Amino acid sequence: MIIRTKAPVRISFAGGGTDVSPYCEERGGCVVNVAINKYAWGTLELTNKPGICISSSNHPKILRFNSVKDITYNRTLDLLKSVVKHMHNGKKGINLFLRSDVPPRSGLGSSASAFVSMIGLFNHLKRDKKITDYEIAELAFNLERKELNNMGGKQDQYASVFGGLNYIEFKGNDFIRVNPLRLKQDYINELEKNLVLVHVGARKASGDIIKDQTKSYKKHNKNVTSGLDKTKEIAIETKYALTRGDLDYFGELLHDAWTAKKKFSSMITNPYIDKLYNLARKKGAIGGKISGAGGGGHMILYCKPNKEQIVAHELTKAGVKIVPFSFDYNGLQSWEVNENGKNHTR
Repeated sequence: MIIRTKAPVRISFAGGGTDVSPYCEERGGCVVNVAINKYAWGTLELTNKPGICISSSNHPKILRFNSVKDITYNRTLDLLKSVVKHMHNGKKGINLFLRSDVPPRSGLGSSASAFVSMIGLFNHLKRDKKITDYEIAELAFNLERKELNNMGGKQDQYASVFGGLNYIEFKGNDFIRVNPLRLKQDYINELEKNLVLVHVGARKASGDIIKDQTKSYKKHNKNVTSGLDKTKEIAIETKYALTRGDLDYFGELLHDAWTAKKKFSSMITNPYIDKLYNLARKKGAIGGKISGAGGGGHMILYCKPNKEQIVAHELTKAGVKIVPFSFDYNGLQSWEVNENGKNHTR
């Protein structure tokens, strides 16, 4: 039997950083994000031959183990290893493969979508004893943040599992609520049309930036705390702007979110990113921000109507890559491929 999965990455519009401990436990956090049609693709093949084989398109090595007990973490395909250690029952041999549409350190939550996709493969096998969407997101969070010690928030995992455009609330370890934003189709179409996604280049590991942000917050740095508080206010306002279809105001809020985000850490931006952002604003972008921890990766821009192609053209001339996309409303999906090549979606 062969099982496949796809799990989307996301664009973060507002609130990123407030989903990171200990801020969300102490003051409550919220984010507005949307899943997009760039995916982590997983394949799980069950075999009658004992053993475990794992591989990824992003890594040249193929790893083989006799059993789960032989698996240790050494920064080589640890993501796949952690899922196998926690979900493989060992009754059959497995071949596990991962491919991602976006590179690591993209700022789009690519690692979270990879965890979700891998977990989805094993969850598909559970049939009537599947874990829930919330449990998949929590497991993905725990494996990445606690098992492998990569610091970060929780929005990425929930966005990937649920898909769609969401307002997500975080009020401590036991309270997370995903609120889908039900926009009129006209608003959704206009929002998609006027957004431009730009890959501005590689960045440091997100954990390094989050670590710096968290360290400053724990030291009661007023600049960081006020930036996070402002970010939360902007996320709430962004939710209302979108539901009203007030998209120009949404663009202005993106600009405000970027201004607040830069207070989190000195690693959030750099002169090159600032230059690109100022160019985009000059050519017709109302506002924008780096998606994710910051320091590089992808920037999202909301443009004045019919200015998006001008912004994209000028940024391309400046040497960056424009990334076409659309919204994803399905979230995690899994299906089977049997010996006859027929697919059975579940």
